[in-house]
Amino acid sequence: MVGQRIRYYRKVKGLTLEELSQGICSVSYLSKIEKAGAKSSDEVIIQLCERLGISPEEADNKEILDMLNEWNMMMVNRKMDEATKFHSEIQRKINSVIDPEVLSLYDLFLLRFYLMNEQINESEELIEKLKKFQDDFNNKLKFYFNFFMCLYYNFKKEYKKSLASLHEAKAIYKEVGLNELEKAVFYYLMALTYSYLSRISPVNNYANKALIIFDKEYSYSRSADCHILLAISNRRISNYDAAEYHLNQALKYSESFNDTFLCGVCYNNLGYVASCKKEHEKAINYYKKSLAFKIDQPDINKLGTKFLLTKEYIEINKIEEAKNLLDEEINGILNSPKNEFYYHFLILKYKLQNKFTKKFEQLLKEAIPFFEKQHIWDYVAMYSELLADYYYELSQYKSSSKYYRIANNARKNIY
Repeated sequence: MVGQRIRYYRKVKGLTLEELSQGICSVSYLSKIEKAGAKSSDEVIIQLCERLGISPEEADNKEILDMLNEWNMMMVNRKMDEATKFHSEIQRKINSVIDPEVLSLYDLFLLRFYLMNEQINESEELIEKLKKFQDDFNNKLKFYFNFFMCLYYNFKKEYKKSLASLHEAKAIYKEVGLNELEKAVFYYLMALTYSYLSRISPVNNYANKALIIFDKEYSYSRSADCHILLAISNRRISNYDAAEYHLNQALKYSESFNDTFLCGVCYNNLGYVASCKKEHEKAINYYKKSLAFKIDQPDINKLGTKFLLTKEYIEINKIEEAKNLLDEEINGILNSPKNEFYYHFLILKYKLQNKFTKKFEQLLKEAIPFFEKQHIWDYVAMYSELLADYYYELSQYKSSSKYYRIANNARKNIY
């Protein structure tokens, strides 16, 4: 253990083997000490520790480990107010800890804390620190590092990297000794990531695994999350009855806990299903209910629902309502960095104005690769088909055929 601590603090202080060993022992001897491959003298250990400013004595870490595990479970249960208060207590204790394994575990749970609070700058600084010690992690630390990197990559919308991290974690998760609730959260994260990639079968597999555990543990808000993922998967394969069943289950749990965020998500998705069924008035009512629940949420959380609501108004020829809703959002969107809503609302603007010009064509040509990169195949298919129709009307049949083919290939990615 002392060798591990020496290696950890040498890296923390940015010292090479040569710099730390100078005047104390040979480089090869220090390397063996760090790898626990040499029987080291007490005198050498004391000198190395003095140079690093640490104690050579081992400490009892049971109390701080218990606190870290309790803190982690607060976050697993999404009790972030409690986790924030408890973090202050942990900070007072962690300063006296010298064990690198415990310190790395603290940093990993701190990464989870930052990510759940959307403190991305702090998360990225901590990730860079953790990467320095990644090669020395035991299986438990490796699991949590890859697990939380998935959370980070999902936030950055880098879903293939997220999935790669999850597979690294999955390879060792059985060796970590997770409790049932942590297993369920891991299964849910697998399902969520596959959902971002429109992979129906693995979503259903992992969401159902997670749902069984959450129901058993009476974690019904988490059960609602699983029902929403299952609803989205069923909607993508046009199984609308099953989608509505899962959304109504999620809504029942959300309403019972007065969870306005999840209620907003449920009504948004119910609107989407109704739209797919060509029940446009019903879809509009659901979208309005969703916005009512989102009234105190950040504007970014409302844009998706407003986009879908605008589309429904166009479908039933309520052009004035569609224009009013579009006008509310368009200036803010045009003055923001290009994101999915930039393309959604601008395309709607051209459709409303019935201006199918070269600028409209160029916009679609920008939008399609944007959504391809995001793996949002629904919109790749939708906008490719729209561009194909545009070319068809201009008798540009070769270009039309190309984009119909892209639309069909996009739909094949939803499986």
